[in-house]
Amino acid sequence: MLSVNIKRKLSIHVPIILLAAATILPATSIAGDVRTWVKKLHPTTGFNTDCDTPVFSLPAPLPVDLRFDFIGLYNPDAPAQGEMRDAFTLQQGDCQTSLESYVATTTNFDLLAALGAPAPDPRLRNLRTHEIPKIASPDGTRFTLPPAGSVAPPFPPTNNATNNPLTLGEYRGVKGRMVVKCYADGTAHVRIRLRNYQPHELLTIWAIWLATPPGAAAPAPVPLPFGGVPNVVVANEHGAARFTRTLSYCPMDTQPNGEQLLLLDIASHFDGNVYGAVPGTPPVEATFVDPNDPSTTFTSPISEGTVTLIRGAIPMTVHTVHHHQ
Repeated sequence: MLSVNIKRKLSIHVPIILLAAATILPATSIAGDVRTWVKKLHPTTGFNTDCDTPVFSLPAPLPVDLRFDFIGLYNPDAPAQGEMRDAFTLQQGDCQTSLESYVATTTNFDLLAALGAPAPDPRLRNLRTHEIPKIASPDGTRFTLPPAGSVAPPFPPTNNATNNPLTLGEYRGVKGRMVVKCYADGTAHVRIRLRNYQPHELLTIWAIWLATPPGAAAPAPVPLPFGGVPNVVVANEHGAARFTRTLSYCPMDTQPNGEQLLLLDIASHFDGNVYGAVPGTPPVEATFVDPNDPSTTFTSPISEGTVTLIRGAIPMTVHTVHHHQ
């Protein structure tokens, strides 16, 4: 997820003086005192991106095409370790030509620079989704777990039986829709239906606000748990999930303090963990079992694209970019 700390770097690179007035999308229907919108989920490969192509037009003072890919394409010839270990960087044409290729973890150095965050160990790059390490020790050490049914129980712990590597086509194959109802008393009810996720996939819903956090000097994209903590949903055995919340505000309206809900990001937690009110993982050191030598461990920070990936987004007050194929 896009960290709150991006505000520091954006305030340097983006002239931010005033929060731009929001252009609110028209309601799909108005019945009595109820305003209703229907929103479609768009597949994404990171924050506001689909194969290095912007999905939504972001409002000023943000760069209109601000985006960060969180995944790459699996490189079977990548070295086992060292700085050259990485997935292939997504290109704009990959969404048409590389749909059968496996997706893999990568490091988005532009995002890390914007966050002022350290880079993860190269051994955490170029991992297919089923290879992403999970916490499997009381001290928090992370392992790449074997698939269910491959070892005799009870030890070691295993991955979910349906946790298979994803191709780019499968990764982008998610679908969904959201219904928003805003009432005259200022409250709202939202219902999100998702499908084509992996069976039992762990998801969280994040509201990306254009807001000025407490103590900050300028507005920035700020991710917050949509509807409060926990903002978690688990897909069923068919890869479908439902998420409902009652809100104390209409998410389609600019708030009295001028803050605007831009979009919702649907985060997939392939490490099997969620992090409360923190979108993704903080840049702190975690311990990993070395996949090249299971008798040794190494420490590394964790960043976006290492364990938490974005597979879809729902526009709220932003407009979809229409690309000509």
